[in-house]
Amino acid sequence: MSFDYYSFTGRNIGFIDEHEQQLLRQARVFVCGVGGMGGAAFMALARAGVGRFVIADIDRFEVSNLNRQVFAFADEVGREKAAVAAEAAKRINPTIEVEVLGENWTDELPGIAARCPVIVNGMDDIAAGVHLYRTAKRAEATVIDAYMSPLPSVIVVRPQDPRPEQRLGFPTLGKDWTEITDEDRRAAMRAEIEHVMLHSSSRNYVDLAIAGEVATGRRSRMSFARW
Repeated sequence: MSFDYYSFTGRNIGFIDEHEQQLLRQARVFVCGVGGMGGAAFMALARAGVGRFVIADIDRFEVSNLNRQVFAFADEVGREKAAVAAEAAKRINPTIEVEVLGENWTDELPGIAARCPVIVNGMDDIAAGVHLYRTAKRAEATVIDAYMSPLPSVIVVRPQDPRPEQRLGFPTLGKDWTEITDEDRRAAMRAEIEHVMLHSSSRNYVDLAIAGEVATGRRSRMSFARW
């Protein structure tokens, strides 16, 4: 097959114009975590014609990922999520540039944020998330995220906006991100779940008893297919 970027993105025009499509082609986005929310965002952005990405994920696909993660297939179980996602993106757009980072991505974050004005946070790690948001603010990068909710609840945090740890009252304020404790993580997760239950329609559709078990750490967080 002969691939042509303009044929690939031609049906975008009308929602965006030719100049905006070229901005997408030249853009570089950092996607941290390419599982559930992050994987769906990465695939959508790749199909929209974004031309350059930096991606990171320290996990491998598991059977429990198959219910919702767009790059998860039975024959990929055990493989590194970031490697699989990069391969899939290149099957969508052979001209795409994807830089895949390993476990040391947190050390490289200042440089990443300096060259990626848009960051998609697809992580579950509270401490690394605090590090990401603080670094993004210093680099004047915008972060796209989703609350800890079984239903879509996308948020956009611009450089001038308060960080989630400030807005939701995490006990992480004033702490170096490497010194955040397990109790800090649990308290931050409870604060986020409380916010979702009070301000989202999720409470009308989930088993609140199971949500309570998640909040107290007795159960893995629930997650459903996104569309």
